[in-house]
Amino acid sequence: MMNELYVFVYGTLMEGESNHHLLAHAKKTEKRAATNGFLVDTGNGYPALVETGETATYGEVYQIEESDLPSLDQLEGYSGPGNLTNLYERKVQLVKGESGREYAAIVYVFQTDRGMVPIPGNDWRKRQ
Repeated sequence: MMNELYVFVYGTLMEGESNHHLLAHAKKTEKRAATNGFLVDTGNGYPALVETGETATYGEVYQIEESDLPSLDQLEGYSGPGNLTNLYERKVQLVKGESGREYAAIVYVFQTDRGMVPIPGNDWRKRQ
């Protein structure tokens, strides 16, 4: 049996957003889910999740294939573990779905907030 692979998305990969086409074939398993972290606005038309223990950030969960990772890594500026040129790090975090289900999902995160503006409510869809 193949391991199930999940990704938690919180910005332009969500349904209806500009990069969702990269997940159009993937199965959405949660339309609303949360993981630890807070969102900041990069000022470049997409958010970043910053790791923290006490705050919840909202997004969606998709079941993906291993073959989806290269295109997601490219979009997220991820070149491999510890690479100093990475825009985001690729981590596995606990994600809690609205259904009550918990996932060990891939999440692309910033290590620090880089002085960027927090997004109120940690929900990219409510940023306006």
